[in-house]
Amino acid sequence: MKLHVLKKWSIAILLVFILSLGLSSIAFAQDETPIQFSGSFTVTNEGGKFQVGFVEIDFKKDSLPDGIDAITFYAQIYAENGTVYIEFSPDAKFKKDVHLRCEGYEGYIYDRSAGKNIYVKLKKQQLKTDHFSRFVWSF
Repeated sequence: MKLHVLKKWSIAILLVFILSLGLSSIAFAQDETPIQFSGSFTVTNEGGKFQVGFVEIDFKKDSLPDGIDAITFYAQIYAENGTVYIEFSPDAKFKKDVHLRCEGYEGYIYDRSAGKNIYVKLKKQQLKTDHFSRFVWSF
């Protein structure tokens, strides 16, 4: 009879241990380094394609404003209130549309308002714009 009680206690302790490992790994995932995508790139009047995270940025030749030979941009992709954005600085206006292609993304990204990584699933999508500022990607 004592062996039977010992087995029950052993199983209970093992289950508590396994559950505590699972809960601690969930807590650890939320405390991980923020997942954001960013990068700098320099555009000349020759145009070109640039990659930042899962987004391709395509400039046609002679897209830059008159009198400007090159501009260095900084782009970052992040979430805010559950919505995924791509933001460029400096803001700029172009002579020709710039093509932004989201190649799709499924995974974690840092949500600035929540202060933690959130899971998102973005479909492939694209937009054309004649300026840089902040744009939203739909789910």
